[in-house]
Amino acid sequence: MRTALLLALLAAAPAHAACQGDEAFSCQIGTKTLEVCYWKGMLTYAYGPQGKPELFLNERLETVDFTPWPGIGSSMWETVVFQNDGYTYEVWTSVERDPEATEPRSGGVRVLKGDAIVAELSCNRGTATPMDGLNDLKAGIGQCWDMDSRTWGLCN
Repeated sequence: MRTALLLALLAAAPAHAACQGDEAFSCQIGTKTLEVCYWKGMLTYAYGPQGKPELFLNERLETVDFTPWPGIGSSMWETVVFQNDGYTYEVWTSVERDPEATEPRSGGVRVLKGDAIVAELSCNRGTATPMDGLNDLKAGIGQCWDMDSRTWGLCN
């Protein structure tokens, strides 16, 4: 059921060229590619066969919902969220902090309708990249992360 719903969600979006610009995150999910890229002030989300995404979303860097690792816990993680037609696409990545840990970085995407998870796809083992470069991109446009409010705002 979830797979059929996810395929319907992905098919509803027009196909575009592959993600352009600088890669902020990528991984393989089965035979498909999940990418988040930065280009000309925009973050793009692309999911589908390499070079022929089935879903392509854009969000301005100033407004994109990016949550950096808060500096606590046993793993370092980040998320970035894209909205499309009432659905939320939450891309995530995580790696254990323990330098002796043997598990590679993990990642994936959660698709939500409201608060309900309608699909959850995990990256193939060892293919997820970090997305910590988004911190630098946000700082480059004068935004700072406020740990207390868990929001981005203008730096003082």
